[in-house]
Amino acid sequence: MKINNAKRWAKPGFEGYFAAICGVCIAFAIRYTLHPFLQSNLPMTVFILNTIIISLFYGYLPSIFTIILSIPLAFFFFVPPFDSFEMPTSQDSFVFASYILIAFIAVGVVEWLQRERYKATLIYRVSNSNFQMLSQASSHLKKEWASNQKPSI
Repeated sequence: MKINNAKRWAKPGFEGYFAAICGVCIAFAIRYTLHPFLQSNLPMTVFILNTIIISLFYGYLPSIFTIILSIPLAFFFFVPPFDSFEMPTSQDSFVFASYILIAFIAVGVVEWLQRERYKATLIYRVSNSNFQMLSQASSHLKKEWASNQKPSI
């Protein structure tokens, strides 16, 4: 059965984008708190966890928005030289590219799984509705058949 609206599993509106902004702020606070311990290691890990969580609850568009917000924050604050937008080294560029690739793959997988889950829910609802209609039609036909089968005296 082909379901055309399985991509509509996420709620429309600005709630997802507001949650994305709040999630980026929380991820930034966590990473900034851990910065004395981590220094330049794992600059985007907390941000990617936030992206996956936002993708799980609000869909791929707000999660892509978190990626767009997270990259400049992580680059400015957590890549040496800290607090500057100097050109990254080739190693920094590779790390950021790999983080971005991982984030997009994770978002794609989560979106695909959520669409399949929603598709299964829709198929269940349609099947249940069809079963109820068939049951009602069957009981109506049985009553009609029983009333027509009464012997005449």
